[in-house]
Amino acid sequence: MNDLLQQIGAFVRRHPVAVVSLTLFVLLGVANYFLWQRQSELTARHERIRLEGEKTLQSLAAHSRTQANLTIANEAIAHLEKNLIVESELPENLSYFYQMETSSRVRLSDLQQLGGRPVDDGGPYRAIPFSLHVTGSYSQVMAFIHALETGPRLLRISAYTFSRRDPVNDALALELTVEVLARP
Repeated sequence: MNDLLQQIGAFVRRHPVAVVSLTLFVLLGVANYFLWQRQSELTARHERIRLEGEKTLQSLAAHSRTQANLTIANEAIAHLEKNLIVESELPENLSYFYQMETSSRVRLSDLQQLGGRPVDDGGPYRAIPFSLHVTGSYSQVMAFIHALETGPRLLRISAYTFSRRDPVNDALALELTVEVLARP
C-alpha cells in the first residue's frame, strides 16, 4: 500500500497540470449534476406556478360572468321564496284558486287541500296537493288551466280527468290534482 502511495505521489509531481485538471473535472462534474437537479426542480416549480397563474387569470376574467350568474340565481331563489305557500294558511291557499275561478269564469265546485307528503331528506321545499273540480265551457276550462300554469304559484298538475258534463250546453267537467310548492 505504501508503494502505491509513493507511485501516486511521484505521478502528481511529474504531471501536476493533469492531476489538477482531472480533479477539477471530477469536482465540476459533481457540481454540474447537483446544479442540473436543482434546475429541474426549479423548472417543475415554475411550471406549476405558471399553471396556477393561468387558472387565477381565468378566474379573474370570469369573475363578472360569475357574479352575473350568481345575481340571476339569487333572483330566481327570491322569486321561488316569494311564491311559496304555507301549508297551515288554508284560507290564503284556497283563495288563490278562487281568484283563478273568477278570472277564468269557471265554476269551482269542489276544492280541497289534501294532506301534504312528508318532507324529503335535505329538500328545502315540499309539495302540497290540492283536489279541484271545475266546470265550464271549453274555453273557460282552458283559460283556468292556462291561469294555473302561468300564475305566480309554482305547481305541477299530477292528475286530471276531463268529462262532458252537459252535451247540450257544451259544459266540461275537469277534475284536477295539483301539487303546489310550499315551505316545509
